[in-house]
Amino acid sequence: MALEGTLQDMSLSDLFQIFRMGPKTGVLVLSGDNGRGVIYVAEGRPIDAVVLNPDRSTRSTHEEAVIQMLLWDNASFIFRHEPAVVQRPVRINRDAEWLVLESMRRRADPTLVLPYHRITLDTRLQLAPLPSSVESGVSLDVHQWRILSQVSCCSDLRAICEATGMDPALAMRTVAELLAIGLIEVVTPPPASPLVRTERTPGLRQSAALEPALAGAGAAGRIERPLVGRGLIDAIMRRVRGM
Repeated sequence: MALEGTLQDMSLSDLFQIFRMGPKTGVLVLSGDNGRGVIYVAEGRPIDAVVLNPDRSTRSTHEEAVIQMLLWDNASFIFRHEPAVVQRPVRINRDAEWLVLESMRRRADPTLVLPYHRITLDTRLQLAPLPSSVESGVSLDVHQWRILSQVSCCSDLRAICEATGMDPALAMRTVAELLAIGLIEVVTPPPASPLVRTERTPGLRQSAALEPALAGAGAAGRIERPLVGRGLIDAIMRRVRGM
């Protein structure tokens, strides 16, 4: 079974997290206006990569190829399980987290990398549960450590900025980096309670207990239920586990 999608639905950094949680072995192919890229993944980590120009000439290889693909915003991808990849020589010595952070440092605005998160000062954060397979060689800078040290005790990013004295723009950039490598998560607010609306008969007072029944019958009103979102990574993880 192949895993397919676009980088607008799921970023390459998210895919790396999913491969690591598996851990998965196979070939990831990206295709877009920037060219075609191939990443070989063995037991959850990238071991080799190449980016080809539209004329099939080689543009970059190994670590630089992965970093270039991490800078792509519009491309389709397909990942196929391929056990033979473990026999390939390892030509990427850096772990996925280092590659992701390096690509984020090259971006003018790394917050744009996260298609389903809009980081503001009101964003609530929490520490992410790390899988047992997570690499231990992630090197964080002082700003990233300052954010991590306050996530569990501050209610939102505004409070973190006040506690650390960090500039809000720098804090939002740092949060985007930590989100990209899976060390923190955005706290999703709980869905609102269903909203009940009924049509009332003039001069007749309806009790609150009768309103849901009337709305459910469809004759005197209707129930409007909010859409409940589902975590994209959770949905993909369920599919990947079946591969």
